[in-house]
Amino acid sequence: MGWAALALTLCIWAAFFISLRAGARAALPPVELALLRFGPAGLLLAPLLWTRHARFAAVPTRLLLLVVAGAGLPYFLIAGWGMRHAPVADGATLIPGTLPLFTALLAAALHGRSALRHWPALLCIAAGVATLLALRAGQADLAQGYSLFLLGSLMWSAYTLALRQAKLAPIEAAALISGVSLLLLLPLLGWHALQQPLALPQLPVSQLYLQLAIQGLGVGLLSTLGYSMAVSRLGAERSATAGALTPVLATLMAMPLFGEQPDGGTLLGMALIAAGVLWSQRQR
Repeated sequence: MGWAALALTLCIWAAFFISLRAGARAALPPVELALLRFGPAGLLLAPLLWTRHARFAAVPTRLLLLVVAGAGLPYFLIAGWGMRHAPVADGATLIPGTLPLFTALLAAALHGRSALRHWPALLCIAAGVATLLALRAGQADLAQGYSLFLLGSLMWSAYTLALRQAKLAPIEAAALISGVSLLLLLPLLGWHALQQPLALPQLPVSQLYLQLAIQGLGVGLLSTLGYSMAVSRLGAERSATAGALTPVLATLMAMPLFGEQPDGGTLLGMALIAAGVLWSQRQR
């Protein structure tokens, strides 16, 4: 069941990067895209924040903050802004691709060096990331996007470990992330509306429905439930490592949708990262 939940989550994650890129190409600001991401799930699951408030109160505050920041609105805005500066293949490679690396480093800092026992595979993943960065050196716009992607990956790694320690049920994690993020988003969206006209009402209906399906239902609800279940069944490090296969799916989807053809350097970096992922799974 854990692997099935993780497989579903990987497909939704790939669609998540596609939708971020589509939003960027449609000049839809990340703060407005976030409304589609957290609005439906936040409203649907809001009652759980009250009915299970005793359960949330029993979890250390620092873990709750890491869960919300690492998978909620802060992470979403950082990933969204990064996608405005780089193609889908790069974003989908750097965020989930470096996830096992950051997760292992954070786990080692918290629990000792045993978390680095799969260091050859992690080194292979790091080599793939270094290949991407080296081949893009000197391109300021891409460098900005890459910095945001790496920050987003670090945040998601902290979320993965915090989620494991918090021992929240998948539905509780989804309610916490979506509900709190929606509360944080509303004043930010109001300030944004005062600065410039909202672009969301001008979005074609077909694209609006697509974004709602991917962001609201897929990423906002199903992927959060699926990843939470995978972490509880498979463990934080294994779930994070398997998540590094997302770029392959996202790149294949971006080719016909956006005409983004990955160059040789991107393919080499992706190959090294995917090899590291498969290697680490064989070592377990």
